Order: sequence, then C-alpha cells, then structure tokens
Amino acid sequence: MYRRMIMLFLAALLAIPTIGIGSEISKNMFIVVTTDDPITQLMSMVLATQTSKKGATVDVLLCGEAGSLAVKNSPEVLLKPKNISPQMLLKNLLQNGVSVEICPPYLPNKEKTTADLIDGVAVAKPSQVADKLLRKDTQILSY
Repeated sequence: MYRRMIMLFLAALLAIPTIGIGSEISKNMFIVVTTDDPITQLMSMVLATQTSKKGATVDVLLCGEAGSLAVKNSPEVLLKPKNISPQMLLKNLLQNGVSVEICPPYLPNKEKTTADLIDGVAVAKPSQVADKLLRKDTQILSY
C-alpha cells in the first residue's frame, strides 16, 4: 500500500511543471483579485508587477470588493515599508501595458458607471476572459 502511495506521489510530481533556473516559465499570468484586504491586494499587485517585469503577459481581473481598486477616488491605504497603496501599483501596471479589467456585475451593483473607473480599466467580457484562462501556458493566481 505504501509503495503504491509513493508511486502515485512521484507520478504527480513528474506531472507538475517546475519553475527554476533553465526551465520554461509561463508566458501568461492571469490574476484574479477579490479580497478587500489591502495587504493581500498590495501583494497581488507586487507579484503582477514582478511577473510582468520578467516578461510574462499579465492580465488582472478585479471582482467583488477588490473592484474598488479601480474606482476613482476610492480610499487608499498606504502600506509599509514603502508607504504605497494597492491603487498606486495598479496604476503603474496600467502604465506598463498590463490589462486590468473589472467584473461586469461590479459597476451596476455598486451604482457606478465606467466613468467612475480610473483610466485604462475596462469592463471584462466573459468570453474573452475565458479565452485567456484557457491558453495553454496561462498560470492563474487568485487572491
């Protein structure tokens, strides 16, 4: 029984692609942010930034309470150690060509319109999101 479990474990390890020196890195990163926690929001933006800098195509989808990151004049929380907010990093991502979209139900359920969004943020089209999610070399992160 233990031998079978070990064999299954080893087979699973072989099936999982590893990322390391000299290995193939995913060229597409799809990041879904739903949390209202500013620290987690900030970390999602940091990882999106770093992934983009390493040459991956990065797409960010904001849903639920994280949608407020894309709304003009929404409250910002400055976080240590650099005294930056998730919104600041989100704006930098947009300036660097990262696709940032908001879930379609967010705006009508928060009584907002596209005019309330910061420049560069679009309303997601589910069929296009599905296409991005189904790309062979896409890694998906969710916060």
